[in-house]
Amino acid sequence: MRKYHYLVLFMIGFLVLWPFMLHKLYIEQAKNTETFVEQAQAEGAAEPESGVYDVSGGEAQEEENKEAAKEGSSGQTDAEQETEEDTDLTEETEEPEEAQEDEEAEKELEPEEFFQDTLFIGDSRTMGLAEYADIGGAVVFANTGMNIYRLYSLKNAVHDQEPYLEDILAEKQYRKIYLMLGINELGYDAEQTVKRYEEEVLKLSELQPEAKIVLEANLHVTKERSERDAIFNNENIDRINGNIRQIAEKHGFSYIDVNEIFDDETGALNPECTHDEVHVLGKYYQQWADWIRENGI
Repeated sequence: MRKYHYLVLFMIGFLVLWPFMLHKLYIEQAKNTETFVEQAQAEGAAEPESGVYDVSGGEAQEEENKEAAKEGSSGQTDAEQETEEDTDLTEETEEPEEAQEDEEAEKELEPEEFFQDTLFIGDSRTMGLAEYADIGGAVVFANTGMNIYRLYSLKNAVHDQEPYLEDILAEKQYRKIYLMLGINELGYDAEQTVKRYEEEVLKLSELQPEAKIVLEANLHVTKERSERDAIFNNENIDRINGNIRQIAEKHGFSYIDVNEIFDDETGALNPECTHDEVHVLGKYYQQWADWIRENGI
């Protein structure tokens, strides 16, 4: 009977304490739930605007995401930039090829086509081109005494052409203009001649803005003539030719030197090509014109 007495007391005690235990458990559960919600809210506030949060990579992954975002904002990856650079290089190399194709095509032209809308300006050497060479329908303004100081005052000595250069330049827009002057100026002050030469070439360029200006080196004289003449010698000719080349390079004009086809091994006019030690024989003017055309100048 005593045994059951203890069991009854235990049951009574359990029934009395059970509500308090349930209440305590409820309170603890509520606290845990509140803590969990606060943590979840805190994590939600730290999420990126995209709503995607990758915790697999930690800070390193976050840095990678930032770098990817930078690349995305620029719209270019390294591979795309390299492709663009390669494309730029290809475009740069294509331009010389196109220019080379144009030159090749021009070399194949007949004189009538090649020298179309072309003007030659010069002294007695240029007069030889008009008299002995096939230069198509090119216009020639030349005189045996022509020099840079008399360019607009001396009359043209070529038949059936306008008498003055100013009239010729006003007549039409030329495609190319060849200028060979300098040997008749060797008796003048060298510095003043170079200055005047540059001024006249720039004026020519202004009057004919669409024309390709080609400055020509003056032809050499023979070695014998050069050695006995204090003024008209190859040393002075080379000096003025060098000045002309500098003017061409300074202002973006073309420069050609036809002496390479008429000089001998000493760098002077070959005696076999001349009868007066200064001018080439008539048959060589065609070679001169062909050299210009074949080189696409």
